[in-house]
Amino acid sequence: MSARSLLVLALGACSPGQGASNSGAASGEAASAAMSEAASAASSEAASAASSEAALTTAGAEGGPSSGAVTGAENLPPTAKLAAEPTQGPGPLLVKLSGAGSSDPDGEVVEHRWDFGDGEKAVGAAVEHTFAALGNYGVTLTVLDDDGASAEAQTLVKVAGCPVYGGAVNQGKLESVALTEASGLAVSRGSPGVLWTHNDSDPEGPRLYTFTSAGAPLGVYSLQGATVRDWEDMALGPGPKAGQDYLYVGDIGDNLEQYPSITVYRAPEPPVDPGKSGVVASIGGVEVLTFTYPGGQAHNAETLIVDPQLGDLYVVTKANDGVSMVFLGAAPLTTGPSRELEKVGQLELGLGGLSTGGAVSSAGDWVVVRTYFFARMWPRPADAPLWQAFVGAGCSVPLAVELQGEAIAFGATGLDYFTTTEGAMPALQRHVRQ
Repeated sequence: MSARSLLVLALGACSPGQGASNSGAASGEAASAAMSEAASAASSEAASAASSEAALTTAGAEGGPSSGAVTGAENLPPTAKLAAEPTQGPGPLLVKLSGAGSSDPDGEVVEHRWDFGDGEKAVGAAVEHTFAALGNYGVTLTVLDDDGASAEAQTLVKVAGCPVYGGAVNQGKLESVALTEASGLAVSRGSPGVLWTHNDSDPEGPRLYTFTSAGAPLGVYSLQGATVRDWEDMALGPGPKAGQDYLYVGDIGDNLEQYPSITVYRAPEPPVDPGKSGVVASIGGVEVLTFTYPGGQAHNAETLIVDPQLGDLYVVTKANDGVSMVFLGAAPLTTGPSRELEKVGQLELGLGGLSTGGAVSSAGDWVVVRTYFFARMWPRPADAPLWQAFVGAGCSVPLAVELQGEAIAFGATGLDYFTTTEGAMPALQRHVRQ
C-alpha cells in the first residue's frame, strides 16, 4: 500500500466529535500508528525517488544529455552520389569527378575518398584524374559523415583503344635531285594535294621544296632573310593573322650540343598550284623566333610541333637513352629577344628510341612522334594543352622500313599520315586510317 493510501486511512480514523473514552483512545492510538506508518512510507518513497534522480543525473554527466537508451538516437548513414564526365573515350582520358551531391540526413558529410581503380587514390569533393592506359576502370567514391558512418558509390570509366592504320603505301618518289636529306614534312591545308619538305643542311641555302601527294616536284621556295645551320623539322600552324596558315621551320639540330640558342623561322604559307611545276620563288615576311633551353643548356632536337588549337610551339629532344624531353614555347610567339622554353614533360621511348620527327593533326586531337624504327601516337585530352597528350606509352602505329626516316606529317584531314627518309629520290609513304 502506498504512503498516500495509508495517510488517507489514518485521517479517516480521526473522525470529528469523538469523545475521550477508552474506545476513542484505542481508535486514536490506531490512527496515530497509521499516521506514523504513512509518514515512514512517504519518507522511504521520497528517498527512493531522490536516489533514482541522482542515478539519472550521474548517467547524464558521463554520457551527455542524449546518452544511453533513455534519451539517445541511432546515427543514420550518409548517401554517396558520384558524377563523372566523360566516362569513356580514347586514352589518356582526363575525367572530372564530383561527390558534391552526397548528403547526410542527420548531420554532414565530412570527407570524400576516391579510388580510381588504377592504383591511384585521392581525397576531395571534386577531383580530376587522367587514365593513361587502355582498359575499364571501376571508380569508387567513399563518403564519411560526422559520426563516422560511411557509404559508397561507383561508376565505370572506359578508356578506348588505339586507331588502326594500314601498312605503308608507296605514293611515289620525291623526284628532285636537290632533295637529298629530307628531314621535315608538312601537308598543305590551303592547297590540297601539296606537301612541303626541306633538307637538313641545304648547300643551296634556306630552301623549301613542294611536291604533289604522288611525289611529283612542283617548285623551290627560298625563305628571305633565313640562314641554314641544321634544319631538322617543319610544321604548319596558326600565326599572327587569323585564318592564315604559317610555315614553321626549325633550325634545332645540335649533334654536339654546343649552341646557346635555337631558331625557328615563320612565314605565311603561299598558295601553291598542284597543277603547275617548275616554280622558283621566294617567300617574304619571314619572322625569326629565337629560343633558349632552361638553365642555358644545349640539346639536340629533330622534332618541331605547332599546336593548331592554341598556337603553342613544342620541341622534342633526341636522346641516346630514349628519354626525350618536351619543351614548350607558349603562344603568342613573337620576334625579339630570345625566350626561354619551358620543360613540360618527357617521352619514354626506350633504348634506341631516337625521336626524329613529329606532327599534330589538323584538328589538334592526335599527336605523333617517330623514331628511325617505330612511331607512337597519343590522343589529346579535351580542353587541355597539347603536352598533356604525352602521358603513358601511347599507341603504336606502323612505320615503313626507311633508310634514315626522319619526317612525318598528318594529311590535311588529320586521319592519314605520310613519312619519308633522307637519301636521293626518297619514297613518300602513306598510312591510311582504317
